[in-house]
Order: sequence, then structure tokens, then C-alpha cells
Amino acid sequence: CGAAHLAEPLRQTLLTHAPRLPRFMKQIADNALRNGPPLNWHGSIDTQEVQGRAVVDLKMQGTALFVDVARLYALAHGIAATNTRARLESLGRLLGVEHAESDAWIAAFEFLQLLRLRVQLDQRGAVLAQDNPNLVELAALNDIDRRVLKESFRLARRLQQRVQLDYQR
Repeated sequence: CGAAHLAEPLRQTLLTHAPRLPRFMKQIADNALRNGPPLNWHGSIDTQEVQGRAVVDLKMQGTALFVDVARLYALAHGIAATNTRARLESLGRLLGVEHAESDAWIAAFEFLQLLRLRVQLDQRGAVLAQDNPNLVELAALNDIDRRVLKESFRLARRLQQRVQLDYQR
């Protein structure tokens, strides 16, 4: 909205200078690692209890992980894209990962986004939605959605492990 060209000089300055500021990049990395996917040691989904229901926060424990990692690596590599999907597509090539892996990042991110939207539409006016519209009750998901959700969280964990290797020194 508005005159996007006015922000372009600031964007270019940020893309140019951010990778040369190790402390700034470390802080962005720390932020990307602040929340983790809700997987326990055995690989099962850990839930929190809200109003007697076992739920997962799809935004804080899901989509935000992909957004934060994509933002970090986009800044580190001078990727001008602001869309998470576009950032993930570019990162796959720049980081030298196989096409199937970067496609899986995108598929996991988009699944989480679609599930969030579906839950928000299903919960309009519900008590859970009033507390946090990003909460999904695990028992309300079908078996396939639970399996894809778990795999999406595994991919988020692997992305965060990459960040740890690259920035946690």
C-alpha cells in the first residue's frame, strides 16, 4: 500500500550493510531460535493445555520458525525478496541444498499457513479462537493432517539446526 519506491533506498541499505554486521546477524539468528517446534525427544508433538484441550500454536511454533529463518538467510545473502516463499526458493539454491529439500521447506510452510487459515475459519467465534486464533486442537485433526503437521515441524527443526550450526558460535 502506498508508494513502495520510497522504501527502496532503505531496503538496499539494509541488504548491503546487514551481512557485514555480525552482532546484528547473531541477534537475528537468536530470534529465529527463540521458539522451537513442539516436538519432544521421541518425535511426537508436544501440546499445551488450554481450557482442557491439547493444542499447538501454529504461528509461534510453526510458521514463525520458517519466516524467521528465511528472513535471517535472506539478509545474510542479500536476497531482496520479502515474501517467505520467494526467500525459501532463493535460499535453497544459495545454500546448495537439493531441490527436493527446499521444496519440502516451502510445502511445510504453506501447509502450516493453510492449516492456520482453516482453523481460524472453523473457529470463528469459538472460545479458543478468542484466546488465540492460531491454536489448533490436535484431536480435531485427521490422521493425514497430524502426520503432515509432524513432518512440517521436523523440517522446521532441521532449519533451526542449520541456523545453530551457522550462527551459534
